[in-house]
Amino acid sequence: MALITFVRHGQASWGTDNYDQLSIKGTEQARVLGKVFDDQAKSFDIAWRGEMVRHYETAQHCLSEMHSSLVAIPHTGLNEFDHEQILLNLDKKKYANKSEIIQFIKNSTHPTKTLGDMFAEAVYRWQSGEYDTDYTETWKQFQNRCVGAFTDIVNSSKGKNVVVFSSGGVISVIIQSLLGLSDRATFRLNWSLVNCGITQILSDTKRHSILSMNEHQHFREHGINLLTWH
Repeated sequence: MALITFVRHGQASWGTDNYDQLSIKGTEQARVLGKVFDDQAKSFDIAWRGEMVRHYETAQHCLSEMHSSLVAIPHTGLNEFDHEQILLNLDKKKYANKSEIIQFIKNSTHPTKTLGDMFAEAVYRWQSGEYDTDYTETWKQFQNRCVGAFTDIVNSSKGKNVVVFSSGGVISVIIQSLLGLSDRATFRLNWSLVNCGITQILSDTKRHSILSMNEHQHFREHGINLLTWH
């Protein structure tokens, strides 16, 4: 059986012109995780990653701290959904572009709560399937893509120790496929996954067992200030 370790990317750059890059803290998270992996008894045989910059940077920093010669294999199926498109489709009349949404959130009394409430409403709209023509990728298409990527990894990883760098949406949908979670529960799980948190699945082509989910003790040991969600 393969041991597949999923890593959510380090903290990205929310509120900047380019979200898809690690923040200073995100880089530190990836490096700390790499040091944790470097101390484990068995090294990784294969590494995979999504094609987004935050996936690439997380993999690079993490593998570097492990002194590993592995090069993470890119897979389109490990890319996150388009959160900007999903947010903009919540109310096109009210928000013309990403900058207006960011400004509205920053100016609110409780920005974190405002972001959470808006994003939840936007994702539920996307998940409903009632507005599929508004999106480049529907919720069902996203689910199928994520599960397809997981299947590809499982089929090529028999007996291997594998690390996968991806995003919360992808990881939560894979967990959904194994546990039969509802769509809304899957979103709530996604929202709870920490940056550079670990989810491990013991897998073969016929059977999958979740060994751990959203592990983050490594950050508590290095200081609570490394614990982030977005």
